[in-house]
Amino acid sequence: MSQQSVRFTEHFNAAPAKVFPYFASHETFGAMAGGPLAAKLKFIRRVRLGKDIKHSDGEGSVRRIGYGPIAFEETVRTSTPGKLIEYYISKGSPLKNHQGRIEFHADGTGTRVDYVITFEPKVPGTGPLLKGVLYGMISPAFGRIRKALAGR
Repeated sequence: MSQQSVRFTEHFNAAPAKVFPYFASHETFGAMAGGPLAAKLKFIRRVRLGKDIKHSDGEGSVRRIGYGPIAFEETVRTSTPGKLIEYYISKGSPLKNHQGRIEFHADGTGTRVDYVITFEPKVPGTGPLLKGVLYGMISPAFGRIRKALAGR
């Protein structure tokens, strides 16, 4: 099957240390991606703490996305505060070989975020549809994060 990718490059007018927590916290990112209703309903929630108690959503942590039989889990592989988050789907999902990588780069006027998701669809021919779903789920987060950062 063919590998698909969804890529985002976004700029934020804040330092990486201020931007990173919006992506690293499972519940916060869920609220940013899904909005107030998704936050209230806990559409994205942590189900296992990470290895480091100071970074409970860091390396080794697991988040569940969705509900019931259509829910899936993602495990954080790498989390370097202010620099990098890598995760993969560890349970469920219509995707296989799914990898997410979020890089944070100080660029002099703030932070450039490079976010790439790669995957293969389990069902042949569904790649473009799944790519659109992923894009539609994640792209709203950028505007909400900008708004939250401006409100600080």
